[in-house]
Amino acid sequence: MIHNVSYWEIPSYIDLEGFLEKYPPDFKYKIDHFYFIIEYLAKGMEQGDLDQNLGFVNTSSVKLQSRIKNYNQYLNHMLEHRFIRTDMEYIPGLKSKGYLISGKNYDTITINLIPINSSVARRNRVKENKERIAKNKRTEKKYPYLTRWFNDKLKIDSRSAKLRLNELFPVQKGGIKGTVKGKPSRYAKRIKAIYAIEKFENKNFYYSVDDNVGRFHSNLTNIKKELRNYITYDGKRLVNIDIKNSQPFFSTLLFNPAFYKEKSEIINIYKIPSLIILYSSFSSFSSIIIMLGKTLESTDYELYMEYIEMVNSGDFYKLLHAKIYAELPYDKGKLKEIIFIVFFSNNRFIGQPEAQKKRDFREVFPDVYKLFALIKKKNHRALAHLLQRIESNIIIERVTKRISVEKPELPIFTIHDSVVTIQGSENYVSRIIEEEIKKATSLDVKLGLEFWNP
Repeated sequence: MIHNVSYWEIPSYIDLEGFLEKYPPDFKYKIDHFYFIIEYLAKGMEQGDLDQNLGFVNTSSVKLQSRIKNYNQYLNHMLEHRFIRTDMEYIPGLKSKGYLISGKNYDTITINLIPINSSVARRNRVKENKERIAKNKRTEKKYPYLTRWFNDKLKIDSRSAKLRLNELFPVQKGGIKGTVKGKPSRYAKRIKAIYAIEKFENKNFYYSVDDNVGRFHSNLTNIKKELRNYITYDGKRLVNIDIKNSQPFFSTLLFNPAFYKEKSEIINIYKIPSLIILYSSFSSFSSIIIMLGKTLESTDYELYMEYIEMVNSGDFYKLLHAKIYAELPYDKGKLKEIIFIVFFSNNRFIGQPEAQKKRDFREVFPDVYKLFALIKKKNHRALAHLLQRIESNIIIERVTKRISVEKPELPIFTIHDSVVTIQGSENYVSRIIEEEIKKATSLDVKLGLEFWNP
């Protein structure tokens, strides 16, 4: 992601000069400081998970203070006059305050380039650019078989993509209504999508591998799913081959005693050394493995079978719905939320009023829940970390690497649990995914195909 060193990239509905004229600050200010904060929040909306954080951007006080010593005065002035909003949620060591640019339901939002006046801000922008370029180059050196395809042949039909945004986030008639409780606003989602489209359009490609769970992040992973239909490579249509309910699928590996043995033929917990950091020390890591082994030995494997069979059916969420909420209309989003909470939340969360979905899962799968809770005993992030590490190891280190050797001229991209390639090559790529997963886990996977530009 390479910045334009001479300009701020600001959503078109922002009228900062008009705001400052109407509400002049009572402190000596630099307009570039305001623009820095606005761009920081806007790009944070583009890069972050809006649904998880309701559109708010968790700010870094270190980052802000490194650029603006009195940044709190700027934030407080914009908050006082409702130019921005805050979630007021600060958890020491876990979460900083979230901020969001206030907005309205505009027909169109584009990105305006505002000249940077401050020489210091321009120097900082040049420095950031160099750091990003260096980061891209490090990724290119380690994963050339993935980064080489981010070139001039990768294109988006930006006009059609922006028209699609009008269908996804239609302007509300009869006045501006409030956002749905628990959901990010439409304009926040539109901003996120516009930034992603314009990066594609300007060939502003970026990529990096997450040091935490090994996932490959890029323009493709960050663009809204519905907009991928307008992306092509060398004029060819693309197809996405994904692992059906990936994390529940890999979670079935955790019921195999071989997964906890250092010399097993399949991928095992010892091949994920980053877990040691989450468990604080090797002794904690070892004690958890011992407890997991004893739990598996003392539990009848049949008690896990219903969950495993449901996952392997290919219709996991529908079967989970029938198991838990048979009397209610099917809502896949609700079922995915259950799994997200079970996999990601702290064990102590189960007693909270908001944890009803987690308790629903525990009620129907008590032994499965017990094993998951044990993995998360020392650190609630351990289960999700484990599953994502397995996924990234297979997709990044095995599947795509093998394809790059066997068919070096076949374009391949990844979106976490899936591989994207040109249409017509889906059977070959599907076979490689199936074979590599079988070798790594001994599991039989079910795959889904999503044809872009159908």
